[in-house]
Amino acid sequence: MMYRFFWLLLAGLLLSAPAATAQRKAPATTTPKLAPSFFSTYSYLTYAILDKATSPTPMAAKGVGGTLTLRPDGTYQKALTMAGKGGTLRFDQAGRFTFSADRITFSYTDKKGQPRTDEGTFRLANGLLTLTIQGYPAGNQSIYTLRAE
Repeated sequence: MMYRFFWLLLAGLLLSAPAATAQRKAPATTTPKLAPSFFSTYSYLTYAILDKATSPTPMAAKGVGGTLTLRPDGTYQKALTMAGKGGTLRFDQAGRFTFSADRITFSYTDKKGQPRTDEGTFRLANGLLTLTIQGYPAGNQSIYTLRAE
């Protein structure tokens, strides 16, 4: 009787092993993913330009406002405003973005219909997003600070 119980138990375990193996989930991918809060609408707080031919320190723009929306599908909408001579300057842009580690790329079509790509780095900490975009000539930068809404 004891042997019969042992063999039934062993047979049950062996027969259920393939089912348990099939129910295991596929291994997680190693692609790093950002928290969903990265995909958000941000308000522009500051904008500065580093022009190394003019000064070693960034020059802050005045009257900075507007929003940047980063969507999970890889699209973005930029509506940047700043004070200019005689009024408010608007910089509207829509396109696609990609990121990897701390690098970000924005691709869009300029006002002349030509494809453009801006590349740089980003840092998101405590709801503040800092974008440092490479400028022209090499070494110059645009630095944006934004807050998640």
